Amino acid sequence: MRWLTVLAAGTAATAALTACGTSEPAPTATLTGPEVVASASSPTGYEVTFRLDAPDAEAVWLAGDLYFTTPADVGLAGSSRSWLGADWSEGDVSAPPLAEDLAEMTRSEDGIWTLTTAVPAGLWNYGFVTRECSIVLLCTVEADPANPAPLAGDPAATQSWSQLFVPVDDAHPTYDAETQLPVTAEDRGTVETRAYPSGISVDPAGEHALGVYLPAGYDPDRAEPYPLLVLSHGAGGDEASWWVEGGAAQQLDHAIADGVIPPVVAVTTAFEGLSAEGMADPDFWELYTAELVDSVLPYAEAELNATADPAQRAFAGLSMGARLSEHLLLTQPDLFGSYGMWSMPAAVASTAAAEITDEDLAVAATARAVHLGTGAEDALAPAPEDVEDLAATYREAGLDATTYATHGGHTWWVWRQMLADFLATTAFGG
Repeated sequence: MRWLTVLAAGTAATAALTACGTSEPAPTATLTGPEVVASASSPTGYEVTFRLDAPDAEAVWLAGDLYFTTPADVGLAGSSRSWLGADWSEGDVSAPPLAEDLAEMTRSEDGIWTLTTAVPAGLWNYGFVTRECSIVLLCTVEADPANPAPLAGDPAATQSWSQLFVPVDDAHPTYDAETQLPVTAEDRGTVETRAYPSGISVDPAGEHALGVYLPAGYDPDRAEPYPLLVLSHGAGGDEASWWVEGGAAQQLDHAIADGVIPPVVAVTTAFEGLSAEGMADPDFWELYTAELVDSVLPYAEAELNATADPAQRAFAGLSMGARLSEHLLLTQPDLFGSYGMWSMPAAVASTAAAEITDEDLAVAATARAVHLGTGAEDALAPAPEDVEDLAATYREAGLDATTYATHGGHTWWVWRQMLADFLATTAFGG
């Protein structure tokens, strides 16, 4: 089993704050996003200033996955103690803080709320909380209006996030974050949301949302169809989650530009809304499978020039999406050549290798490879040693089984690492 190493690697990519002047009656500042500044005194090599124009707010707190703790302090509802990057040290992991540990921002006379702190290298999600809350996962988080998310998610969602990219400083090693940072413009793919026809969807009826990534230089008329990656979110997510919180576009851009994988088309599905009962529907698993077979894959082939060859298709998911991946592997393995399963919730179904039958394994062996991962402190998922046992069972059945583990909980910080490793080792031949 390979574990995360703590080091610095990557390319510079920053969000900036600039001032735009008006001639009358006096210059005014326009907020355009967080300001990232190199700092030799920072433990991470960079400091970031967050700003929010909210003159009517009584208090503002900074939310996001840029809070850190030790692995021993990771808990189900949040880390028992946490700190921002100003107190970061080697071995720290990203974890949600307790609500009372959210950092309060400072208001200036002009109604601008500000907070400056060090942040390690990589992609980070952040937002602002303007009302007190008791549980971070239920706080109302608003994205930075000066730096909106690259893809809009469900407007009814409790939390909305913006993206922050922090470069690396070789003199201040933090995380192996190279594949999380934007590539040069010419190597950058595009991301959008589309609606495709669906005979199953009830919300909305008759169509369903799909996140779509097209690689740099995409040619809709290319004679050879593109390999296809399908990603699933977890409970509470949607088709935007992998692009906003997961940084999947940056990961794909790097993997393609570096020759790790060929240029591919990627889509992110939304598993809610396929029935009125959602995940509580006893037919949830089969409904999702039918949606893939009857709607998503045909749409990708017809409208995105994606391949119909299962050997050139890959599927991966996190949490409940990992359970969907496992279901497909054990029931429809010939849909994809490789499957990624990350942080499968133990409460949904057993992952015990001993409970997978020989018949299950014979079916699963139709696929080429599986990729299994979990955070070592994830209270919702199997322990790393259980994941290793499961991988061994798949290997005995003839599958190429790769495992990846890191310290951390049930968080996007963990899943971003899983995706990078999946692309590097498994998805399209490794």
